[in-house]
Amino acid sequence: MNPLVGCTLTALLLAVHALVRIFSFRLQGEAEGEDMSQADETASGGQAGEGIDRAAQLMHRMDATQPTATFKKVMALTSAGVFVDAMDVYLAGGVKSTLAETGFATNEQTAAFLSAGFLGLFIGSLIAGLIGDKLGRRKAFQFNLLLFGFATILGALSPNMTFMIAMRFFVGLGLGSELVTSFSMINEFAPVARRGRWCAIGSTIANCGSPIGMFLCLFFITIWSPLGQESWRLVFAVIGVAAIIVCIARQAMPESPRWLIQHGRFDDAEAIISRIEREMREAGISPAEQVVFEKSAMDSDAHLARNLFLGIVVVIGTSLTQYTYTTFGPSILKNIGLATQTSLLSTTITMLAAPLGALIGALLIEKLGRRAEVSGAFIWVAVFAFAYAMALNAGSTALITVLGFLMTIGFYVLNASVISVYVGELFSTRYRFRGAGISQGAGKAVNVVMPFAVTWILANLQPNVIYLGIVAIALVAAAVTLAIGPETKSRRLG
Repeated sequence: MNPLVGCTLTALLLAVHALVRIFSFRLQGEAEGEDMSQADETASGGQAGEGIDRAAQLMHRMDATQPTATFKKVMALTSAGVFVDAMDVYLAGGVKSTLAETGFATNEQTAAFLSAGFLGLFIGSLIAGLIGDKLGRRKAFQFNLLLFGFATILGALSPNMTFMIAMRFFVGLGLGSELVTSFSMINEFAPVARRGRWCAIGSTIANCGSPIGMFLCLFFITIWSPLGQESWRLVFAVIGVAAIIVCIARQAMPESPRWLIQHGRFDDAEAIISRIEREMREAGISPAEQVVFEKSAMDSDAHLARNLFLGIVVVIGTSLTQYTYTTFGPSILKNIGLATQTSLLSTTITMLAAPLGALIGALLIEKLGRRAEVSGAFIWVAVFAFAYAMALNAGSTALITVLGFLMTIGFYVLNASVISVYVGELFSTRYRFRGAGISQGAGKAVNVVMPFAVTWILANLQPNVIYLGIVAIALVAAAVTLAIGPETKSRRLG
């Protein structure tokens, strides 16, 4: 038996708690060390004071920037990467049942296949956070999609399931890095007053990949199958090639000026900011009005442990509920008696809600604020997950599809608000990638166990138990957000 099967929810929560304590102590100690270093510099020559003045000046100029060609390039290239990720999310769920049906894999191997991807996502999230904060945002971007692309193409050529499971781990490793880097980059380039809106728009664009990924499975597996029972290989090949194309296209991605300022590379930061300002002048765009900041960077650093715990909880709530549904949706529908084509078609229709949910999240994020939107979306998911659980007993394909569509809207409002906006805003520039990386990593760590748990439930219990679990997780995440979640709207990204 795989040892992951024996993991308990209690053990995972204890691990998350330990992770929060270890990293918050480490990061706070690091901050104290940097502050002492700055004090020493001030005492010896006053250089730190001059640096602080220039940093403040550059940050003020960055806060006044508006969307220009440079920002649109960042938006397009980051959104494209997450678009490919969204396609891949549904690839695994759409393909897994076919692998078992054709004899290419056992049920246990398909569970390991899914788990390996989440394990890679977990490790990739942590690695990207460390690289992004220490070495720069561009370095974190350089190889993640390249790794994902080649691993996906090699997966398409898999001679056996053991090789495919190994490739799925490397796919997850690349995608784990992508999820951390993409929205943090948009966060740091976007105009302050509309930062949430722009991040959520990026999520909307990216999540158009969700129904496309599901449609690719439907098309190659049930409509046009040039390779017969192995036509699933074409799904991997298409997505792998798309990832490599995007990777090549974004080699000219600029570094984040906010990260450069944080690391004392003022000349490099000024060059990028000056370019944006020049583009604004040429386009006749006025500088953004300076907003009144409700929170400071020092506030987020002072509550690092709280914010890290909150980030972990909301990401676990978002990713565990979403991935459980998207990964096992077709299999659960087949479990209740639907044909392969019907289950894939129903799931494809529900996935049309992904960009719609992200768009709703984008439209409401600045009006409602982060705290209200996140908690409200979790409650929405809980309501429709409960209804979905009851509908499975009724067996109506139309009702199941409609309720799945409505539940998916909630998943992607969360995706647009939690993953794209809220988690990044909980941390200052100094800790953003690591904070987001740890939060994303915790979400993926829990998902490592999820395929084995769901497979066991399908074998021993009723499928609706899975959705009742989603209800419980969503309600806990909503309660934690309402209890301790700060409002980060219009907070300066110091």
